[in-house]
Amino acid sequence: MALSGYKEFSTGEVLTAANVNDYLMQVVMVFADATARDSGIAGGKRQEGQFYFLKNTNELGFYDGSNFVAFIGDGDISSVVAGTNISGGGTSGAVTLNLAIDAAVAFADQTASAIVLKDYAETEQAVTSGATLTISLANGNTGTVTLGHNVTDIDFTNVPTDLVTFTLVVTQDGTGSRTMAINAITVNADSHQTAKTAGGAGLTLSTAAASIDILTFMFVDETPYLFSQLAFA
Repeated sequence: MALSGYKEFSTGEVLTAANVNDYLMQVVMVFADATARDSGIAGGKRQEGQFYFLKNTNELGFYDGSNFVAFIGDGDISSVVAGTNISGGGTSGAVTLNLAIDAAVAFADQTASAIVLKDYAETEQAVTSGATLTISLANGNTGTVTLGHNVTDIDFTNVPTDLVTFTLVVTQDGTGSRTMAINAITVNADSHQTAKTAGGAGLTLSTAAASIDILTFMFVDETPYLFSQLAFA
């Protein structure tokens, strides 16, 4: 017996046993389970392309010329490959992917909402002392600097247009009395601005050697506001 595909019978044509075996037997055969299938389609009766259905597992399958195999159907997905910060994947069967944030993740300035943060830290960037302080928010929103110069210019880059803050811990060096002007601040290479302070009081740093002040710059539409907490001991 060999399955022969499609045949269009003519009116009055005799239906032979060969016709039944070769054409009419091309149906989906239903069995209770794999055992019933194996005994129902004995070795000599198995033909490549025969379809079967198992009621106990709802498996649809076919005989591939050597074995009974479950039929999944055509598709263009040959494997699932885990990408960045994802583990798992596979090439067949049920595939599991696990989120594994165990390395740096770039969210590309996307908005996250309804999140709860726990046990988190901020990246601290070391700011180099100089007459001009250069601070990129791409390197973090907190920083430290030990002043060995009088600061006359502060240049901020990579500042988002939405509201954002940068906190700077300022330590006087062994000499002390280093000053910081806040009337020549640039934001994303714009023109110089003067940071706005409460009551227009400006900024006077602590003068003692090794004294510590904490400055928080808040940018609202790239306009700098300055909050200062001075003389930590």
